Amino acid sequence: MNKDNYKKALDQIHASDKLKEKTFEKINNHKKIDVIKILSMVAVVVIVFSVSIFEFQNLKHEENETTTPITNTEMLAKNNLPRFESMEELREVLSENQKTTRGYNGELQEETITDSIAKSTTANDVAFYEEKSSLDYSRTNTQVENVDEADIVKTDGTYIYYITNNIVYIIKADSLDLITFLKYDDNQTSRFSPYQLYINENKMIVLGNYCEYTENTSRAEASIAYDYVSISNKNIAKAIVYDITDRSNPEIIREVGLDGTYINSRMIGDNIYFISRKYFSFYSDELKDEEILPVTYDSSTSNGYSNISYKDIAYFSGTQNYDYMLVGGFNINNKEEVKVESFFGASNDVYASEKSLYITQLSYGENYSYNGCKTIIYKFDLDSTNINLVAKGEVEGHIKNQFSMDEYDGFLRIATTIETYDEPISEVRDEKTVTVNIGERKAKNALFILNDELKEVGKIDDLAPDEQIYSVRFMGKIGYIVTFKELDPLFVIDLSNPENPVIKGELKIPGYSSYLHPYDENHIIGIGHNTKQNSSGGITNTNMKISMFDVSDLENPKEIFSEDIGESYAYSELEYNHKVLFYSKTKDLIGFPITLRESNYKNDRNGFIIFKIDLENGKFEKHGEILQEIDYRTNIDRAIYIENKLYTLADTQIVSYDLNNLEEIKKLNIEK
Repeated sequence: MNKDNYKKALDQIHASDKLKEKTFEKINNHKKIDVIKILSMVAVVVIVFSVSIFEFQNLKHEENETTTPITNTEMLAKNNLPRFESMEELREVLSENQKTTRGYNGELQEETITDSIAKSTTANDVAFYEEKSSLDYSRTNTQVENVDEADIVKTDGTYIYYITNNIVYIIKADSLDLITFLKYDDNQTSRFSPYQLYINENKMIVLGNYCEYTENTSRAEASIAYDYVSISNKNIAKAIVYDITDRSNPEIIREVGLDGTYINSRMIGDNIYFISRKYFSFYSDELKDEEILPVTYDSSTSNGYSNISYKDIAYFSGTQNYDYMLVGGFNINNKEEVKVESFFGASNDVYASEKSLYITQLSYGENYSYNGCKTIIYKFDLDSTNINLVAKGEVEGHIKNQFSMDEYDGFLRIATTIETYDEPISEVRDEKTVTVNIGERKAKNALFILNDELKEVGKIDDLAPDEQIYSVRFMGKIGYIVTFKELDPLFVIDLSNPENPVIKGELKIPGYSSYLHPYDENHIIGIGHNTKQNSSGGITNTNMKISMFDVSDLENPKEIFSEDIGESYAYSELEYNHKVLFYSKTKDLIGFPITLRESNYKNDRNGFIIFKIDLENGKFEKHGEILQEIDYRTNIDRAIYIENKLYTLADTQIVSYDLNNLEEIKKLNIEK
């Protein structure tokens, strides 16, 4: 790997969502599917797309006097994607869908900031923030340089911003004093739930979901009697922009909303791009047009909701998923109206470069399974706050997560696992048909390279038969893919010629890496599991493992050293959430939350573990660990650093430590 290839990946790596459901069950089968995928599978109905990769056609745009178009018409003219021709066509499509998914909808309420604070921010505090902006501190571990990802915790080197238990906390880091917190109303008629946030100089952007209930239906009633919920309810994904020049008194300066629930987002410079999904749960011919069309909201230009016109909703013939997907873009430092692109389809994973946004949708195969499934890809061009849906494509199989995708020199590289099953074998016995063979599962993996129109230009289509992908990392012209069944093959792939990707090297070692992290131009770190064979002949995870791979010789990758973690069974949220990674290249430290379990389950512990990376002496040296008996209130969700202090964050407390020796300095209780 040369420095040019490495630079595009290494600079993007920083250190520091909260997934409320923490799973501590053993993973007893090598067919493990990550938690986020499982949640998506529950939410998404069967999606069947036509075989063709492209089905673009020109449609006429008709004026609709009853709705307020949101999307810029000049932007729409730049592409020829199919869109609805009339409300009648939209109604016809919706009438085919009678799903049972129900949701609540409503306007965003004003938040209340309590007067109970530990210390007020002064002018000196603000000056200190500006003066110390070059402090060494954690950034969120993101995939792409200059493309920020929202998280439950951020720091600017002076303050810590943290979301837990539906409260946004602002804490002065050096003294660990609570400056203020934003506590949102939660009552029988409405609720706002903050989910993630960004910090951009003196702006804080909080993203989350707002629900408002009908007057004749309390939340308690709605939770057990969905039929009482009116279709007129609003469920809005909100981005709330605060001016935090005075950290003790955050001031709302803008609210932007998209119909549906918050899915994901990115921030590039001063521009926010966020995604919502509107579950359309019920259709009736009696519904008014405004009850069918999705809405947007932008406090900078309007006091109420605006409907998106049917002619601005992209629709691809053959799509069997009738949920709206909305993608909005706005600048946090001006008042230009949010730009919105909308279409029918559901999102699974999101990848963004500085100029493009890709959203994937899984089209399930037979019986809601991965058998014969496809990954549908939507590509959006990002031009300032303009979001332009420009292409749709598809590839065989399903992806692992967002790291399965990468854009380089205008080409999208995407790695998938393709699963198929043989036809079941049946016999007639006693005049009855009996299935004697349910069909053998087969799997292979593939790497596709797509051009700017999402048309295939190159691929490797028979990678590691009978295995499945566990992790992927693209670094410039080189790709790394880990597959697993009984051993962990690390494949090194030369992508310099998009039309002819070539597997250059392969390394087989026990266990597997579920996350890959670049270290330098010649080394990559793998974090995953050791495994063992179980009594039924399958493979079971045991303790965790962190490995250093030397990839300087593309044809001969090597594991040059590793360290086992835990004695019996270990598990980390890092396996499905890259944002929990603690990493400092300058300090040569890497860490993550950890759960340790013994075979008798009587000594289960949760905490955080940090290693010193000693490349010269060839080892991961344990820098320290903070462990306790498992307690959801104090289980460590994140750890960040500012200069030589470590901060651990849990639901009820934030604790500071000396980063050099992990001696506790101060504890702040935040339980409300």
